[in-house]
Amino acid sequence: MLITLELANTIVKRAMSIIHHNVNVIDHQGIIIASGENHRIGERHEVAYEVIKNRQRMTIETPQQAAKYKNVQPGINHPIIVDDQVVMVIGISGNPVAIGRYAELAILTAELLVKQSLDIREMNWQYRIRDLLLKQYLELGDTSKGIETRYQLEQQDIHLNQPILPLIINIETGGHLLGKTIDNILNELSNILQSQRVILLSNDEILLIVTEIKGYQGLIDEINRFMETQLSHYTIGVGIESDTPMVFRQSIFMIKEMIKHGKQSHPTLRIINGKQLAFCGLLNEAKTSHFTLYFNQCIDKLLAVGTGSTLLHTLTTYIENNAEIRNTAQILGIHRNTLTYRLHQIEEITFMDPFIFKDLSQLMIALHYHRNKIRR
Repeated sequence: MLITLELANTIVKRAMSIIHHNVNVIDHQGIIIASGENHRIGERHEVAYEVIKNRQRMTIETPQQAAKYKNVQPGINHPIIVDDQVVMVIGISGNPVAIGRYAELAILTAELLVKQSLDIREMNWQYRIRDLLLKQYLELGDTSKGIETRYQLEQQDIHLNQPILPLIINIETGGHLLGKTIDNILNELSNILQSQRVILLSNDEILLIVTEIKGYQGLIDEINRFMETQLSHYTIGVGIESDTPMVFRQSIFMIKEMIKHGKQSHPTLRIINGKQLAFCGLLNEAKTSHFTLYFNQCIDKLLAVGTGSTLLHTLTTYIENNAEIRNTAQILGIHRNTLTYRLHQIEEITFMDPFIFKDLSQLMIALHYHRNKIRR
């Protein structure tokens, strides 16, 4: 185990708040990496080096004894051993007789902080294994290897055969967030979810597996409020409820497509779901089909007549107002009879009747592709 500078400085700060004497943290090579006396950082501590070799505490009683070594003061130097290796030495400066009782508190503090750090690392390692397993299942599906991966996920308390609502947060950082920041976000999302089912799919994607589906909208709002305090650019994609691994997997892929489409068509939306984007997203996926020629021709026919622009605007307003004659006429500032006449003209030109649901649906699809063509 390599001791981080963050952990070393935390040990010094905590220990010195207890004993009010200088504390040094010396790494496994005998170099002081944290100290209450900043000028000593980076120096080699010869007594600590002896402690590392002998794996035993050394006490320097007097200044005369300390003078035999370089960069050493009277005090107590104690090894911290993890997995049968000395990972650091804690040095407490002062008269050993005076500081003896308190030095044990400083050493205990260091040991507890090291254990806590190890526990966190082990937990994070277990979570990263779980994250990897879930990514493998998404890639493999219900192949023989995928089923084995799913079994391993169940050992990690991830069960895909129960009602689940998947959420994906795209954090839009390009992978440049610091690991500590990511960890803080993951920890807080776990607190909000009241579950450890928070998966890091990639540097830019966090998956939340929601099992308490009732009232999920309040949960999404809480997640959104938290994310607003962390990042300026992110998108929360809401999947569909699943109760089988296959539907769960399809839901994940749907969310990914939805987020991609949402960034292009609704870049200001923070929270997106199928109701908002599934229709347009499906049409967008089908835009390479030869069937789009049929829909494009409908609008071309309208625009080919002298009143084409007016008829197109009328049709757009009619659809936007849920095919309600009264509201559409008011917004256009025309009489109901005039609106009806224009809609009949659209039927004569396109051979699709705006008063028949199936025909109106096709006109709506035609408008969708026309708008996309204009944007390009």
